[in-house]
Amino acid sequence: MRALLRTFAATVFAGLVGATSAAAETTLRLGHVLPANEIQAEAAQLFADRVAELSDGAVKIQVFGGSALGNDRDMVEGLNIGTVDLWVGGAGVLTAASQTAAIFTVPFMFDELAQFQKVYDGEIGATISKRIAAESGHRILAYWMRGPRWLTTKSRVDTPADLKGLKIRVPDSPVFVRSWQQLGAAPSPMAFGEVFTALQQGVIDGQENPLSLIYTARFSEVIDYLVKTQHVLEPIVMVMSARRLKALDPKVQKVLLDASNGKAKSFVADRVTAGEEAFIKKLVDQGMTLVEVDKSLFQKRLEGFVEAEFPKIKDVHGMIRSAR
Repeated sequence: MRALLRTFAATVFAGLVGATSAAAETTLRLGHVLPANEIQAEAAQLFADRVAELSDGAVKIQVFGGSALGNDRDMVEGLNIGTVDLWVGGAGVLTAASQTAAIFTVPFMFDELAQFQKVYDGEIGATISKRIAAESGHRILAYWMRGPRWLTTKSRVDTPADLKGLKIRVPDSPVFVRSWQQLGAAPSPMAFGEVFTALQQGVIDGQENPLSLIYTARFSEVIDYLVKTQHVLEPIVMVMSARRLKALDPKVQKVLLDASNGKAKSFVADRVTAGEEAFIKKLVDQGMTLVEVDKSLFQKRLEGFVEAEFPKIKDVHGMIRSAR
């Protein structure tokens, strides 16, 4: 009996040691397509550092930026098959897996950044996240702020009429494609990593992105006009497979949620709200021509867009437009 007890105790002890060792060696792979000096890329590293701090080194986040693990679509698909544990990117990419995610890139939905924060950090954001999880199995850990998207083109654009026939790179999202079609352009879905070369070689006539990314991606070297459309306010999201998250120890889950909604998130918000004017100046200093447009002309061309093209998100769109 004593021998059996000793054997049992040794087995339990070995199991505890193994469990502790496994916890100490928890490593998660985080991927994104952003340049290393982009705001959200810096925040991803801050997140990794904070996870290590909160877990006393028990959890390590390996950050793979600059499309090292593939394009956005590859990584979102990789969440389900385990090639990627965490993905950081424009929320509109989730449209491929969730109908509700189409809401993220609807044009002219927000009037100001304060409204953006109120929506995604409040009950509406929680509702959107819950619906996306049910539809796709993807769990949104955090919403990070991103500046409004601007149009950049090789020829001057003052009104929607000037967009006719222009090949504008857009993310691979039905909302982007259909909205730019309705504006009169010829949208061209393309992975972000291909955009600079496509502009350089004349494959496309323009692209649209937040100012910070236009600057860090050096688009001013291959394009001339900076058009102040500010047409979409799309959040950056940190996403994990709900199944993968649930499989982790509850303490590790809490660490990931706290870290993604802590210093990294506040860093992004501070940099975005403070940096818009600075980025405009930098891009103009680099030779781009700033074009102020009457945004109401573009908004008018998109009246009834959600109702006609994406009626299944009409309810969420109404909630967001009513949030003040």
